[in-house]
Amino acid sequence: MTRQGFQQKDANESVWKYLGQRLNLSLQSLGPVMLVVFALYMLSVGVEWWWYGRRFVQLSESHAGKYLFLDNILFIFQALACLGIGYLLLQFLSSFWARLLLVISFTFIVVMQFILFLYFGESRNLLGADMFYYSSEEMKQILEASGMLSFTNIALLLLLIVIAWVPLWIANKQTFKKSYASIALLSLGIISFFISSASLLGGRAEKDEFVANASRSKWRYFFDSNLSNYVDEHPGMLAMFSKDDDDAKVLDTKFPFLKKEDTKDFLGTYMQKTAKVPNLVILVIEGLGHAYSAENGYIGNFTPFIGTLKQQSLYWDNNMSSSGRTFSVLPTITGSLPFATHGFLEQDTLPDNFNLFNILKSNGFNTGFFYGGHSNFDFMKKFMDYNKIDMLMDQAAFGPPYKKLPEKGGESWGYEDQAVFGKLLEVQKVQEHPYFHVLLTLSTHNPFLINNAAHYEQVFDQRIATLNLTPEQKKWALENRTQLVSVLNLDDAMEQFFKEYKKRPDFANTIFVITGDHAMPEIPLQSKIDRYHVPLLIYSPLLKGPKTFHNFVSHFDVAPSILAYYRENFGLKTPTQVTWIGQGLDKGASAQGDGIAMMQSKNQLIDFVKGSYHLSDGQLYKLDGVLNEDAAANNAKEELSKRFELFKRKNKLFYTQKRLLPDSVYTNYFSRTKKN
Repeated sequence: MTRQGFQQKDANESVWKYLGQRLNLSLQSLGPVMLVVFALYMLSVGVEWWWYGRRFVQLSESHAGKYLFLDNILFIFQALACLGIGYLLLQFLSSFWARLLLVISFTFIVVMQFILFLYFGESRNLLGADMFYYSSEEMKQILEASGMLSFTNIALLLLLIVIAWVPLWIANKQTFKKSYASIALLSLGIISFFISSASLLGGRAEKDEFVANASRSKWRYFFDSNLSNYVDEHPGMLAMFSKDDDDAKVLDTKFPFLKKEDTKDFLGTYMQKTAKVPNLVILVIEGLGHAYSAENGYIGNFTPFIGTLKQQSLYWDNNMSSSGRTFSVLPTITGSLPFATHGFLEQDTLPDNFNLFNILKSNGFNTGFFYGGHSNFDFMKKFMDYNKIDMLMDQAAFGPPYKKLPEKGGESWGYEDQAVFGKLLEVQKVQEHPYFHVLLTLSTHNPFLINNAAHYEQVFDQRIATLNLTPEQKKWALENRTQLVSVLNLDDAMEQFFKEYKKRPDFANTIFVITGDHAMPEIPLQSKIDRYHVPLLIYSPLLKGPKTFHNFVSHFDVAPSILAYYRENFGLKTPTQVTWIGQGLDKGASAQGDGIAMMQSKNQLIDFVKGSYHLSDGQLYKLDGVLNEDAAANNAKEELSKRFELFKRKNKLFYTQKRLLPDSVYTNYFSRTKKN
């Protein structure tokens, strides 16, 4: 018995001794690789800052460089800790696979760092989980049309992989005599998890959106975005930590957005009486932001024709889009519809819903959609097919004499704005019964290549010379010359469109709604709200006169007000129960309403506006009368957070149930209009 006990003790000691020796050897071999990847990663951050310095003048006047290095140091320490511990555990199973996977992982981190900061430098957007919500065809089109998927870039990517792989593989073959280096780096990595980036940055809330994003670790953002997205798609993971409040208990768990239609006729007050039902045309302009389409924009007005239209229109200068990308504009502006998980149109099957297309069609309107690109992009065609529109005019419907946008990398986004405007005028003949069309432009999309560029370059120079720009505005304008030249081209195309439309007899009985889908992210954003700040005009010969409104409204408010106008003035049949997110253009995002949520990208539902407050990613901002904003005290944060969480609960219930309204409400409405 005694001898057996000693043998068991010796065996246990030998196992622990073996494990200790194996761990020590692993730490010694881990040290060189960790030091090399740390050096390569921080070198890439240095290249990132050098790259920004060459392209963005405004960063030289900020502390962005210091914050960029601090945030990236924290990130790489945390990455070293996670991957280092994973390597040590895997070593006990297979030394070969542990070494190989470590080198692959570290190579990926270094190479991806270059991709992430170059993407930001090109698009002014942080890359997150939204990249995974584009199909392979959409990604191919984006990369080719922007010129990123070229032979040169692919060759540079392969070279970068080699440059990162070789020193890491060499280091992987080396070992230190002691394990101090790896222990120190692992310890720093573990400690870094208890240090927040905000504490290192002095808890600052950078007002300038572009500077704030430039100073962030692009890798940290990419990782956090994907982690948050994964948690959102697996709600059971955090179910035990969630709390229900009183608002959640009174939710209609089957149809959380369903309500009685009670939108007042706000527009009728400003319209002349007419016996004939007016036509409706909505012009959605790609990337038309307030910053460069208004006199008080922080760049100045580079849309002179749209400026003249404002003086003849109902104009909302504090209008907001529903998202920072194009994916939500059609369901929002035509149906005031919720987002679901990654955008309403991303759902496998569209749930029954009411929108301008199917409601106006059921009332005798001809309906159509005009777009110079592929309508499958962002599932726009799926929405049109669902609504059984009469005319779908996308890239396949064009041909000579219409011109495509210039190619970059062998690929063009599609047909120029002049072509799309011309197509509508060509195919929509003058007719007795009304029509409703939506037109989405394309020329002001990255890479901003246009036909007759030399002419619009001259127009830009003349505009700079004649505008009374401040030195700051002039600096912004010159730095974003390419983008603004494309805006001037769009403005001219729109002027020619209206010039031709006025020659038609149906012009006198047509209402035009003009807005942007979102602001250009390629033009640096001064504040969080600038991404969504876009003009909204209602222009028509039927208007009694022009008027400018300063209340905060959004794309969600357009469809309810338009349908109320047609219902009250022309007897159109509209649903008695609806799922509008918006309150109408008279209420908008007022403090008395429910507020509006805005989706920055397909996986970022982080913005909410109610009254004069904007909650963005947990930070509260106070909006002034022209949608400028400053960080605000937290006295209103609790109320906005509560409202925002209520909206997100409703949205979550909707996409879980996959239904917006009862079948009876949907079928009874269309049965009623068909009988009439």
